[in-house]
Amino acid sequence: MPKSYSKLKGFLAEKNIPQQEVATLLGMSRNKLNLILNGKRSRDFSVQEMRLICETYKIFPSDYFF
Repeated sequence: MPKSYSKLKGFLAEKNIPQQEVATLLGMSRNKLNLILNGKRSRDFSVQEMRLICETYKIFPSDYFF
């Protein structure tokens, strides 16, 4: 069961990082990213997607994904 990522969404908002930027980074639509962030998608972020987000925005996976 996917979970929502309210802490990650808060980080993106605080740093003024548009969801479209993250979606482009991950090679997906903004709508698909938004569904994953809100736990309304039948899948979660992959390990590769989490790693890419963390490396790009210099965050720790344990703070935002677990």
